[in-house]
Amino acid sequence: MPTIMDVAARAAVSMKTVSRVLNNEPHVRPAVRQRVELAVRELGYRPNLAARQLAGTRSFIIAYPFNNPSPNYITDILMGAAEFCRDHGYHLVSEPVDLNPDAKTVIQRMLRTLKPDGVILTPPLCDTPRIIEQFEQSGVPVVRIAGGRELYGRSIILDERAVSRQMVEHLVSLGHQRIGFIHPHPEHILAQARYLGYLDGLAVAGIEPRNELVRQGLFDLASGVAAGEELLSLPMPPTAIFAANDDMALGVLQVAHRRGLSVPGDVAIAGFDDSPSSSIAWPPLTTVRQPVRKLGCVAARMLIEEDFETPDLSCALIIRESTASKID
Repeated sequence: MPTIMDVAARAAVSMKTVSRVLNNEPHVRPAVRQRVELAVRELGYRPNLAARQLAGTRSFIIAYPFNNPSPNYITDILMGAAEFCRDHGYHLVSEPVDLNPDAKTVIQRMLRTLKPDGVILTPPLCDTPRIIEQFEQSGVPVVRIAGGRELYGRSIILDERAVSRQMVEHLVSLGHQRIGFIHPHPEHILAQARYLGYLDGLAVAGIEPRNELVRQGLFDLASGVAAGEELLSLPMPPTAIFAANDDMALGVLQVAHRRGLSVPGDVAIAGFDDSPSSSIAWPPLTTVRQPVRKLGCVAARMLIEEDFETPDLSCALIIRESTASKID
């Protein structure tokens, strides 16, 4: 197994220089850094985490506590963050945290045990003050993905309102006037912009919003099924339904199939997130693609490279067969 001395010899530098490169410390000439990184790759060197912790004040651990009903979202964030951490000598540790009275104790134990160099938070944890306060009091850096409140830490925010308006405009262009909407989870603050985008799209088309066409969702399949049953049972049901995430849209799709309705002939269905299941559903689901995996990567990079500026990240409309045809 190669050692740090082997890396230093291969790169023709001192062991201290190798250590500085591995720890992402500043003031290392780019050419020297590249030489050391090449030697690390060629030798397959893997630094010992415990030794690195003893050598300095960092733990080389990024924590990702989560609480989110969408497993696809959690996994994509985790994979993006883990990939960047692995490539830069860090470890990502994830743990579910329930929003109950014990949450504070769980967070305190995590901080005490892991001593993370940074924390990645996603909704709803990133908008829960009593959770954020624990990290603020400890002084650990935090990156909040899709945080909708002014709280401690740096934030990554996408414009979900504009792309939601585009979704409604797409449905209107197909001839839909009665467009239903299923709300985001109420604890996901930034996601409420999807409803504002829905209203914007109706306003652009001169369509009056109707309360009977709107239902509350919880970002899971079950709430999508419940909302779909209610909307499709109306005396004048919507001809299109825009759900604020794919899991809920798939719940509506399940209801439509069970009732023998044609999609998109009888009802067009659209979601948000572009989860893996959206493309393999039948018919494939029109949705909004968020760069979720990239969000995880960027969040980890913001914690590891302190001077890294957040890049411009955007959502994109993905048109598939669930809304493909015009109505009469």
